[in-house]
Amino acid sequence: PCLSQQEAIELLHAPDTATVTGLRDHALLFVYFKTAARCSAVRTARIGDIERTDFDWYLMVREKGGKTQRKALLEAAPAVLAHLDAAGIRDDREGPLFRPVAKDRRTLIRKSLDRSAIWEIVKRNARKAGLDPDRVGRRGIGVHSLRKTAITNALENGAPIQKVQQLAGHADIRTTQLYFRPSAKDSEDAARHIQIR
Repeated sequence: PCLSQQEAIELLHAPDTATVTGLRDHALLFVYFKTAARCSAVRTARIGDIERTDFDWYLMVREKGGKTQRKALLEAAPAVLAHLDAAGIRDDREGPLFRPVAKDRRTLIRKSLDRSAIWEIVKRNARKAGLDPDRVGRRGIGVHSLRKTAITNALENGAPIQKVQQLAGHADIRTTQLYFRPSAKDSEDAARHIQIR
């Protein structure tokens, strides 16, 4: 399912950022919401995949079909950097960006989170945010919900569908169109763009 904008904000701010685990979870959720990347792309990202330009931070991800895509981190960058600094892993450029926590609940293990661990992070934080992660049947809110929410939110807030297609990494724009939820005001908005006076 797709989350509403308010539900997404509540989920994003559910992790306890006073802990290393909470900082990791917050950064992970923020990266998903800002990049609309697939689970495997974020899961396999390394610290060295983070790039800084004069103006912003980016994450290079390996998407479906082996394509490499540069994703703007925008407002997620401070959360990612806070996570790296708190975990003491900022200089481990070859190491995974998001890691599981050791039994001491403070140390991160130098390996990538697996898909089921990410799924559990999403579900646990959804519960903390007061969202029912199983609300629509067996799958409920999961990792793809974050991608779907980001894509849908971009479309709902006026991003051109061609740009959203690039963000999502869809080869065919018809795939992106599946995320569009028409509303009654779309027709009126389109009419306002007509310049016949």
